Amino acid sequence: MTVAAGFSPVYYLCTRQHAYTIGVFLGYYPHGLGGVLRIIPYEETGSLGSVAPGTFIFTDFERLTPVQMQAATDLFDSVAAQDPGLLLLNNPAKALGRFDLLKRLKGASLNGFDVHRLDQRQAISRFPVFVRWESRHDPPLTGLLDSAQALEVAIAALPEPIRHDPDLMIVEYGAAPSADGRFRKYSAYKVGSTIYPQHCFINENWYIKFPSTRFTEADRAESRAYVADNPHAAEIKGVFALAGIDYGRIDYGMIDGRIQTFEINNNPTVLARPPGWDAGANYGRYADLHAKALQGIIRSASSAPPLKLGDGSRSVDAIHADAMRKVRRRIAWFSLRRSLSLRGLKKRLANRFRG
Repeated sequence: MTVAAGFSPVYYLCTRQHAYTIGVFLGYYPHGLGGVLRIIPYEETGSLGSVAPGTFIFTDFERLTPVQMQAATDLFDSVAAQDPGLLLLNNPAKALGRFDLLKRLKGASLNGFDVHRLDQRQAISRFPVFVRWESRHDPPLTGLLDSAQALEVAIAALPEPIRHDPDLMIVEYGAAPSADGRFRKYSAYKVGSTIYPQHCFINENWYIKFPSTRFTEADRAESRAYVADNPHAAEIKGVFALAGIDYGRIDYGMIDGRIQTFEINNNPTVLARPPGWDAGANYGRYADLHAKALQGIIRSASSAPPLKLGDGSRSVDAIHADAMRKVRRRIAWFSLRRSLSLRGLKKRLANRFRG
């Protein structure tokens, strides 16, 4: 493997389908990490042989099957045993999933809201609540439900296969509007020992995936000030420690001056689109923040013996190149779909004016 002179590699382990989370950042933005960071899909670990000692980031646990999760845990343990001095981020055996994390935060009085499994719903006394998947990053399956009866009706309305899925959970409402009547979702990253804020999204709706379409210049200034000040770093550090997660992104709100954690994503999307995708949007600053954080976990080249990861003979470079080709195909597909959509819109508008 070709590694930048004097530095050990950083291996990023994720599912093949979700390599874009770090891949767009690597493939389309200047970061100075091209000779250091390598993506290794879990599906390819067995085809590797020996690799140079380096830093390992394990991610994507909620997308792994139980068998794959055990394999990831075994790989983590194997690498740690071969070279105890290596920096390994996110131990699969210790990282908490969304349900367990929110339960523990409530138990520690760090969150004011609780979570419940569907078969525990008779004991719920705090409403409103909503139903969502534990392991997926999809919007909630229901709106806010203000009573036990409304919850029963909503669950009964779910399709049969979904209604009995053990991945479902009930979440007590844990957000609150700010003084201006709008909601704020804060997001911050932990990369090793570095905590850095990414953005503050402001929306009229309590569930925030993106900022409001009426995101004003004052809103942008507020988000920039949040990133510059990093006001909640100490509290965030404690939540990550409780979660057993060394690399990831926390999404949270603020109620009465206290952070309320919604989730920690251990394979978060750093950047979803290339530079210039949206006119006027400066995605480069997100890349700069993440590159600086990653530089903090890069170590000097090691003289230790190679590590055995799998029983194959493929090189890390070849596997990384395959992963990046898939990322570029993904972006090309989105670009094509976007252009076709715009072309169709222009055609419809032209026909309307022509008539």
